[in-house]
Amino acid sequence: MAGIFLIDAISRKLRHRNREKKLHLAAQWPLAQAEINHWRVLPVDEEVASMGANYQVEAGFHFTQAGEYYGGYLRSVALTHHEAELKAKGSPLVTIRYNPANPDETAVLAEDNVDNLQFRIISG
Repeated sequence: MAGIFLIDAISRKLRHRNREKKLHLAAQWPLAQAEINHWRVLPVDEEVASMGANYQVEAGFHFTQAGEYYGGYLRSVALTHHEAELKAKGSPLVTIRYNPANPDETAVLAEDNVDNLQFRIISG
């Protein structure tokens, strides 16, 4: 049984390290404005769960670069179900970063989107 916890811990550590590496690289990528296409309220990821906040918002977005459409997803911090349902509305613009060598690779940084959404997001 203890082996399962060890494997989970190692897996979480590797995901965290890979995410941090991607975010470090993405900070150098160009900015673009993307439009939210759709919203979903999901059970919260265990990495961001907190007491009483068991849901998060996932939003799909699209943007254009050189006449082509690209897209991705962003996720909120942990929220209550009521908060998530109330805030997952509209078509706000979100600032995203994209890899100029491969615009399908995107990142949404929390610090780029402090004032344009009704909730805080997780960089990713």
